[in-house]
Amino acid sequence: MRRLNEDLAHRLAAEYVLGTLRGRARARFEALARSDPAVDSIRRRWEEALSPLAERVAGVEPPARVWTRIEERIGAAAPRGAWSSVSFWRSFGLLAGGVASVLLMAFLLTQGTPRGGPEFVAVLVSPTNEARMTIAMQRDGMHIHNVRGWKSVQDAGRALELWAVPKEGTPRSLGLLANTGGDFRVRIAADDARLRDVMAFALSSEPAGGSPTKAPTGPVLCTGMVGTARKV
Repeated sequence: MRRLNEDLAHRLAAEYVLGTLRGRARARFEALARSDPAVDSIRRRWEEALSPLAERVAGVEPPARVWTRIEERIGAAAPRGAWSSVSFWRSFGLLAGGVASVLLMAFLLTQGTPRGGPEFVAVLVSPTNEARMTIAMQRDGMHIHNVRGWKSVQDAGRALELWAVPKEGTPRSLGLLANTGGDFRVRIAADDARLRDVMAFALSSEPAGGSPTKAPTGPVLCTGMVGTARKV
């Protein structure tokens, strides 16, 4: 049985742990891991890295007091509407862990840096519980995968603006994003002041030049909690 190069072993191991490697390909990888200690070690490292991400996704409705506190904190930062709606925050908070993990790994693999691992990750979800964007903070900047562009934003001549939502205080703008599907990178460091104590990310529809108030003014299109990631 032929040996795998290290990059391919990482990719297959990640898919194996997530469950997206199926059928004969999964059986072949299992056989390789049994016969090659190096491949088995890579498999175990991916299990250690990804298992905590799945464990952090809770499927339990938080107490009412949590939503009340969120509403109180974000209410002063934006007008009443989609951004400050507790029902919106509830919709993404209950995202199924399996969908989030698969989309996140698909994004990480397309970046070609499976061994470095991100500092933190987030999956942004729409009010209809559809995963629309993934974010991974790497050493060379923030890697973003947009599933597809927002037609409603394009038709209205508006722009996409990304926000970092801290544990305390108002959302901080991270700038405008291209309204296209695919992968791109934002040149921002993990220790940037705007990312201090970041709890979540949100994407809003804003005027063409960005929010005129330095706070979200338009509808919030998707948002997602931040999770730290173990190194692989």
